[in-house]
Amino acid sequence: MLEVSSLHKKQTIENLIENILTISFPDGEYPDITEKNIASESMSLTQSICDESKLKFGGCIASEFDIDLVNSDDRIFTTDLVGKWISVKLTQRFPSGEKLLPSAKLFLGTSLLPGETVAAKEYYLFSGIIDSAKLDKNNRNKRHIVAYDALSMLYDIDATNKLFNLWKTYPNGYKIGELVVLCLNYNGKHMIQVEDNKEILNEVINQQSGLTVRDFPTYNQAWLENSDTITYGEILKNCCEMLGLFGAVVPNKGKGVFRYIELGKNTETYDFYENLYAEEYDCTGYNSFNFSYGYSFTDRKAKTTVAESQWGEDVVTYDFTKNVVCWQKDDGIGGGLVHDVQSLLHGKTGERFYNCSYTPLAATLDGRPWVQIGDGLEIESYVTDSNGDFVYDNAGQPKKEKVKAYVLSRTLSGIKALTDSIEAKGE
Repeated sequence: MLEVSSLHKKQTIENLIENILTISFPDGEYPDITEKNIASESMSLTQSICDESKLKFGGCIASEFDIDLVNSDDRIFTTDLVGKWISVKLTQRFPSGEKLLPSAKLFLGTSLLPGETVAAKEYYLFSGIIDSAKLDKNNRNKRHIVAYDALSMLYDIDATNKLFNLWKTYPNGYKIGELVVLCLNYNGKHMIQVEDNKEILNEVINQQSGLTVRDFPTYNQAWLENSDTITYGEILKNCCEMLGLFGAVVPNKGKGVFRYIELGKNTETYDFYENLYAEEYDCTGYNSFNFSYGYSFTDRKAKTTVAESQWGEDVVTYDFTKNVVCWQKDDGIGGGLVHDVQSLLHGKTGERFYNCSYTPLAATLDGRPWVQIGDGLEIESYVTDSNGDFVYDNAGQPKKEKVKAYVLSRTLSGIKALTDSIEAKGE
């Protein structure tokens, strides 16, 4: 979640003056696109870290940005837009809460309101590359733009030879922190900065050896001996899953920054909604982990083991057997990299897998640009009986309850009036 003061949040939710959308080009090919050339309420931003029916970690899913551009007398849009990097910024204007003192030189206007001044807050909603720019079928002065962030490219680029050579060169394991950076800078082109989360990466998971999460060694002899291929995106997803995390490109005025996403690091509360459907059950976290190890591909079924975390009593198992990065080497005496996996899952990584209970839901809420994918959310709703009537407490007030979940998928749509459609699937 982006840092926003409680006053700014309150003023934006209750007294928003206007939203202003601007599309800029980080490489400087074109001037900014402003509201003059943007079709009313045509923006749609779709983001997700898990779109499966059951919570699965590791999701590094590209964001999609859609918008309609309209030609004007001084500007005509063409397919030349395809392949260009864009950065999308939303500026919100709202009463600042600061009193405006009387003066003979002050006049009401766009920056002054009766009794107080106007404040503005900028949010970068999207950084990515335009994939298509098609003419509208019914209006040839309108062009529909579709763009994806940098993660989309990683799933189109084969990394089989690169990973093969790495593991051949480093038979004792290639550090997971460096492997993530390598995925995002696969050929020195379209380089994406990686946010260095020291809180996660510098955790010591083996007190005796001093091994940290950052230096966790990855090595898969079985994969080296088979013919499976892999992309940079799949490697990145496997690394994030191994750490109980997700991955996303956080937008900025440039091409974005890759960030490890922890579920529920921050929580946003909603006391009203347009639509809400919540399941009657909760999804619980995981405290047992099944993964493969061994020297050869032929031993795949014979060598699987379970690492259990120290949290919870009822066993809920997470399957790592298809994770290429997690498939570990065995030193034959119960130590080596197999032991490293167990050490990893006994630390904060195991906590992240376990402390992720939530209620599956789908909700339509007011759009709040400071809310980000992976954030927790609490939605207040009234308790009703079987007839749909309010249930009252002893004081005669309608009872309320809070539904708690995570922003696993969301579509932020509109411009002047933002709407957020949020979904958290789960079984």
